[in-house]
Amino acid sequence: MDLEDKIERILDLLRQKNVEEFEIFASATDFITAESKARNLNSLSRSRESGIGLRVARGNAIGFAYGDEPDDSLIEAAIASAKNQFEDPYNVIPEPSGAYDDVNVYDEELIALDPRYCIEKAIELEASAFEADPRINNVRKASFSKGQKTIRVVNSKGIDVFSDTTLVRASIMVTAAEDSDLQAGFDFDQSHFKYGIDVRDVGRRAASMAVGMLGAKNINTTRVPALFDRISAAEFLSYMAGSFSGEAVAKGKSYLGNKLGKRIFSPDLMIVDDPTVIGAADACSFDGEGMPSRRNVLVEDGVLKGFVYNTYWGMFSGNESTGNSLRSNYRDIPSLGVRHLCLEPGKNDLEETLKGLKRVFKITDIMGMHTADPITGEFSVGVNGFLLERGDVLYPVREAAISGNIYDMLSKVLAVGQDCREFGSVSTPSFVVDTVDISGK
Repeated sequence: MDLEDKIERILDLLRQKNVEEFEIFASATDFITAESKARNLNSLSRSRESGIGLRVARGNAIGFAYGDEPDDSLIEAAIASAKNQFEDPYNVIPEPSGAYDDVNVYDEELIALDPRYCIEKAIELEASAFEADPRINNVRKASFSKGQKTIRVVNSKGIDVFSDTTLVRASIMVTAAEDSDLQAGFDFDQSHFKYGIDVRDVGRRAASMAVGMLGAKNINTTRVPALFDRISAAEFLSYMAGSFSGEAVAKGKSYLGNKLGKRIFSPDLMIVDDPTVIGAADACSFDGEGMPSRRNVLVEDGVLKGFVYNTYWGMFSGNESTGNSLRSNYRDIPSLGVRHLCLEPGKNDLEETLKGLKRVFKITDIMGMHTADPITGEFSVGVNGFLLERGDVLYPVREAAISGNIYDMLSKVLAVGQDCREFGSVSTPSFVVDTVDISGK
């Protein structure tokens, strides 16, 4: 039974049982992944599934059940769940609200490709790393996958939306060796379109990262400006994304909770949540409840402008949904979160800013970000990178550490670059911070 047949079957059963308030979240995924080793196929796998997530409302109590096949037991489980839930006035099945943007992230040519394409691209990815530099001595993993995800949300209030998405991914981890020195490098890319990524670029970038760190030194403890490259910038943005959640604000778990309308970041910062751009992994015209996706301005000229909401937390806070219900598959109940956090490109010339600074520590790798406190913003993490002088590399640096407060740090941004890169749920350019405490030897 295909996904549309499952939906029609569950709708028919709901009518037979006189269930008046409901929401159906149906999803289907089909992915093929190839891994290369020694420039030959190492593994080839396929993962495919589809199913129904059903929410049923009884008064202000909502029950949930899911299954891979629509039948009476699925509906009975959802009804039983609703009977045993506490009633909450903010528990509602959402009604249609506004128009939907046209977000086209489907590539028919990508769907038509057979598994041999994935095998060829995985081998090409691995080969490109070895060809990039003779010091690359090992590729630990070279993976390439392509697939499709289909979602349809139907509810009793009139919402009926459909999305078909394609996705291609490549990732590689390598090591470089010189004398007794061994360094690792990693890179990845993804797109919704066949020609959206170049696996040879991915392999070369990973090789460049590993080779660039050969001969890395320890650094003396110091306090200098810091350049966060796009990868390290994305880690920091991902870490602070939860502070824009209306749920975190309502529960007193967001540093930003009482700062709406205040300038707490550098005037150079413009941060939005925008799942309507095709670079977003979650690019879609609607969210996990079928509400319209939209561009939400969170920070403008350093001023905190807003938070994100789904239906429940929007009603709880006296706001409307901003289209931020998260739901990755039919097994999930709706949750709240930022869908695609974007630091907008800057207006200044980042290279000119770097040339005007005598010493800058360029951070390319962060370790231990999970230990940071997402509520207070306090962090202390390990880092690798490069010491720069007037924008030129002096030498690579290993085993350093930086500490501070992310919100304080983002209030001291000197310049934001124009080299934006997509990381699935985050899009960011590089940026330079006035001063950072660096602990070394």
